[in-house]
Amino acid sequence: MIFLEGDESVGLWFVLRGRVKIIKQSLGGRVQGICVMNRGKCFGSCPLFNTDENPASAQALDNVDILILPDHYLKNVTEQDPELADILLQIFSQRLEHLARLSEGLGAWAVPDRINDCLLTYADYTHDTPTVTLTHEKLADLAGTAREVVTRHLTRLEEKGVIQTAIGKIFLLDPDSLKLPCILDGE
Repeated sequence: MIFLEGDESVGLWFVLRGRVKIIKQSLGGRVQGICVMNRGKCFGSCPLFNTDENPASAQALDNVDILILPDHYLKNVTEQDPELADILLQIFSQRLEHLARLSEGLGAWAVPDRINDCLLTYADYTHDTPTVTLTHEKLADLAGTAREVVTRHLTRLEEKGVIQTAIGKIFLLDPDSLKLPCILDGE
């Protein structure tokens, strides 16, 4: 773990290498994946100007190199550099949009749609075939469901020719099909 929910915030973190998953845990112990941060992304921004505690936990998904800009440094720099302040506001705005989409999905979308959305969101589109490198368990955390449900849904998608799975990878053969609501009605 990089930090835990409730820990004192020490600054803004940047992923230089690897992936970091942001998670929130309910009082009952259920874990909800919020997002995955890849190289070049930052996290830990919520407490910067609001509270002193992290509202979620950050966990390395693989070997990571991270850089931290301390709170006090960041506050001074943003006061002196309006361009950096604008960039941070854009980042915060994107996070709010993501959280709004996540809360809408958890409340209103069917589980297959949430899994499809995670596949589309976390795919690496730099390959000829978009590729997701998350485990079934990590996809389940992000979609707010059980690993077994993800496995069954991926099997059905593979049978339909929408995806192809390999060890540690999911290839999106027909990403446009994943954008359709409830591609596999009846799940």
